[in-house]
Amino acid sequence: MNQLFIYIPTFNRPSALQAQLRSLAPQVGKHPAQVRLLVNDNCSNAYAIEDIAKEYRQFENISFQKNGGNIGGNANIALGFVFSKPGEFLWILSDNDIISDGAVDYLLSVLAQDVDFYCFVDTLAQAQPVARTWEQGWQEPMDWRMGLISDALYNIRTVQDSMEDAFYYHNSSFPHLAVACSAAKKKGAVQFMLLPRSRISGAMHRSDECPTDYSLAQVCMPFLAALFPRKKARQFTLGWLGKHWWDMHYNRLRRYELYLQSKATIRHYGGGIAKIVLPLSFLLYLLLFPFSLLKKKLLEMAKKKLSPQMLEKLKRMRF
Repeated sequence: MNQLFIYIPTFNRPSALQAQLRSLAPQVGKHPAQVRLLVNDNCSNAYAIEDIAKEYRQFENISFQKNGGNIGGNANIALGFVFSKPGEFLWILSDNDIISDGAVDYLLSVLAQDVDFYCFVDTLAQAQPVARTWEQGWQEPMDWRMGLISDALYNIRTVQDSMEDAFYYHNSSFPHLAVACSAAKKKGAVQFMLLPRSRISGAMHRSDECPTDYSLAQVCMPFLAALFPRKKARQFTLGWLGKHWWDMHYNRLRRYELYLQSKATIRHYGGGIAKIVLPLSFLLYLLLFPFSLLKKKLLEMAKKKLSPQMLEKLKRMRF
């Protein structure tokens, strides 16, 4: 019997967590022998997780625990692998990615031990198997959806020898993706099952209770290049630099030592092009930064006069 382990890392989002549990608990409760749910609170200070736990005491396969201190969001995500068991499929589920009705039943109906990873995509109406070798660059058919914790399941038998990489690549801000990449590299070829995201995900709950800080990802995601084939590592680092150079330089002082490591990684895997583009992008950043400050001030002034739609358009402008 296939086992599904749902792990929810959470911090200071009681409203989102409660919305998730209201949808999830009845579905999980139907399958006490096949599904277990663990909510791991990262030492929230806005509420007591014990109060929420009391509301779900009747469910034998739902448990709650709390870290002794705030270990950071990435480490709390990585603990999902630690708390998993052989024979299970791990679903690291965000507290605000509310699942749809029938999602657990659907997942249980498609689980198979010969599948290494399940990934939820928007472009399918039914399940589709995909076999991919590590050398081919196995992330591409999934359109990188595995970077989103709520959109993937991990066969613990596949990843059990790669769990340590969740901690080694902790600062990439994608410890879960590091585990998958490492497992694919060790195995050589992986079997995916792509599932229609519409069968699993519902509406996203607002996250303004505790907004996510993406600065670490905006500086350190290139660390993952070490887990890719050389050609794919080059494509990845150059592509990432082309899209995220502004955010990387903007957050450099918050994560300066990691910023230096990230630049070294990009230069190493990106080759001559990266060695040229990196200093040029920083120069461009310095030239455009005053305009960014001006934009911020104009946005503050415009908040009282412009519509929410127009403000959103202004926010999307790069500078």
